[in-house]
Amino acid sequence: MTDITEEYAEQSQPGSHVIGLADDKKEFYKMAKTEISYSRDGDTWVINVGMAGVPNGRTFQFKLGEPYDAASIDGSPMKSVITAENDRFVEKHTGESFKGAEMDIVRWIEGGKMIVKTSCAGLSMVSTYRKL
Repeated sequence: MTDITEEYAEQSQPGSHVIGLADDKKEFYKMAKTEISYSRDGDTWVINVGMAGVPNGRTFQFKLGEPYDAASIDGSPMKSVITAENDRFVEKHTGESFKGAEMDIVRWIEGGKMIVKTSCAGLSMVSTYRKL
């Protein structure tokens, strides 16, 4: 797996309006620029997720392949599991806000940037994050 233990800020997220979000959340996600960092201690990973310029993001601990309780960027509760497949993190998220759908997120490093493909309910978008 490529080393993902860095801090990244979102640069672009074309298509965020089409990934199956409820109408009241579309504008929130369209305007949000997320920041994310990963760290690792043995087989335990820590992910810090927040929004640019907003203090007090969320921190989650997980082990690859084991389900854990998480929350979306707007605070909606989710169940999540992350696996490593070749040079990518593959995330599966379920929660009430997805209305029975599963959100799949694949993250990988390409040219020093984190590329993130998010899919939900048959729709997808790709975001690009730059290193901080």
